Amino acid sequence: MIDLIDECGEDLASCGYETIKLGKISCSKLVVDKFNAKKIGFNEGHYFVLKAPIDFVNLENFGAQLFAELSCRLKFLLKKNKITKKDKILFVGIGNPEIMADSFGAAVVNKIEILPFKKSNRFIKIIPNTFSNTGINAYDMIRLLVEAFDISAVFLFDALATTEISRLGTTIQFNDAGLTPGSAMNNFGLPINRETINVPCFAVGVPLMISAKQLVKESPKDLVLTEKDVKDKVEFLSGVVADALMEIL
Repeated sequence: MIDLIDECGEDLASCGYETIKLGKISCSKLVVDKFNAKKIGFNEGHYFVLKAPIDFVNLENFGAQLFAELSCRLKFLLKKNKITKKDKILFVGIGNPEIMADSFGAAVVNKIEILPFKKSNRFIKIIPNTFSNTGINAYDMIRLLVEAFDISAVFLFDALATTEISRLGTTIQFNDAGLTPGSAMNNFGLPINRETINVPCFAVGVPLMISAKQLVKESPKDLVLTEKDVKDKVEFLSGVVADALMEIL
């Protein structure tokens, strides 16, 4: 299973695939319909992929540019799905927060600000961890919370896998198609999307892992690699994503 839609190996022209350059950032956009969903193995919906330079952490004012581009496109997805600033939102940090390369989801959720003691609070956030650690599927937890708290939309944050080493920590993929936890490592959880949860599900992910087999064919199939500066990239990118959401929601 592939996490990044533009690494699926299929011709994406029928999805309206286009890439534009925005300063130091490139932005790709795709629209997956029912036919193409079966063809390429990704859920129906709008997908955006932002790619930054490898040394972006050290670039002056880069965070502000990334914030602006991310906010603009997230606004589009919210408007498309008729989500307003009056709706109740559930934020979910997918992955194992104890493993740095899998902690992006938890890092974003921890930076989301909530006002639990005010009636005006519209945000709920959880970090369900992994099924192997808790015995509970993230899907089951999310579905119960959506029903119990009359949630209007779900935001899912997760660390992804890539097939290209240059994309480690330099790419943000986001969509209104949801996600399947653990799919890149073939540890398939239940899909979390509008069809299964009955509310719009937005997914934001950053590739932080690569299979060693992508680099050395003789490597064990379950060996996964990450960068030595993964902590810095998780901190930087989770902050930009959280700030963008707080601004538009």
